Amino acid sequence: MTTVIVGIGVLALMELLASGTVSNVRGTEMTTGVNLAKNIRELALQKTFAELPALHNTTNKPPIDSRGVALADMPEWEQVVKVEAVDPSLLTTPLPAASPHALRVTATINRNGRKVCDLQWFSFAGAP
Repeated sequence: MTTVIVGIGVLALMELLASGTVSNVRGTEMTTGVNLAKNIRELALQKTFAELPALHNTTNKPPIDSRGVALADMPEWEQVVKVEAVDPSLLTTPLPAASPHALRVTATINRNGRKVCDLQWFSFAGAP
């Protein structure tokens, strides 16, 4: 009977360790994803407002750093960039504007085809 109790206790401990490992792996993956999204933001900050729409629908696989240099050691990661014109008075409303005054940029980070995170920010052309 004692052997059964000890065996169940050891099994429970192993399950706890496995759960902690999975949690650590997911946390590391999220941190990497956020950093890759920040690379796109830093790259976008180096561009003028008029240059931002050119980033729309770009996909970087392998991902790039903030200088635009490919990170060849991360082939399973992907950065997808979406740039939308939005109403400066209501930033959640997309506009089909040819010359927008506000843009919403979204960087989506995927690993092995699975979304890890999204990062959104806004850029403004000045007073409309």
